[in-house]
Amino acid sequence: MKNNALRGFSAAALLIMGMTACGGPSNSPDVAATAGSASSEASPAPTEAPAKKYNTEELTALVAEIKDARGARLSVTSSANLSGSMEQSKALLSSMTVEPAECQEMALAGMPPSVEGASMAMGTSLDATAGASTVVSLTSGLDTEFLKQSIAQFGEVNKCASMSMTTSGAAFDVALTMLNGLGSVPETIAYRTDTTLPDGRKQSLVTAQVVHRGVLMTVIATGGKSEEDAVARVGAILDQAAALVK
Repeated sequence: MKNNALRGFSAAALLIMGMTACGGPSNSPDVAATAGSASSEASPAPTEAPAKKYNTEELTALVAEIKDARGARLSVTSSANLSGSMEQSKALLSSMTVEPAECQEMALAGMPPSVEGASMAMGTSLDATAGASTVVSLTSGLDTEFLKQSIAQFGEVNKCASMSMTTSGAAFDVALTMLNGLGSVPETIAYRTDTTLPDGRKQSLVTAQVVHRGVLMTVIATGGKSEEDAVARVGAILDQAAALVK
């Protein structure tokens, strides 16, 4: 039961991630269909300088600069190739039964179309005394416009605010609650995921995600004194990461 519960909790988090920064519905208007309606005299939109593409070593160095609430540096790991983990994620999502079914379909359809050439680094803070953990990941090389559209349209998943999920023979209830006022990075989305395990226990995650200068930044916190504490930890680390990405 314990292994199934842990697997299910991970799957619940994966499902939510699949519907947000890892994907989500894209209902942006067709460019060709709308181009004719624009005034011929309109000034062209300003172009932004292309975002820097970081390699694994550079992302690892950035994460190594981040400190947790105690002032301690994070424990850093990296992944030079995301294709293997992405395929595992897709397989796990495919093995689940989710109601409403469209939530599972949304997560699967929302996976990035390609992770070739992408790199990632992760940092973890564990506070055994407070029973708190915080994880940050920085990913570079994914399709930036795809990610931005996914995050901007996160409101489309309101229909998935309450889900039931079955995996490995165990059933879980998952609730999603949007959060405000987390960190200072523009266009950040934040939410709390509450998972009810088969034995009645509940586990919660606070997650924030944003694409900043082409880098997908994700921070997840669990445990600690309160939700406010988790929100503060996530916001502080997200702000540090954003300050490091140039």
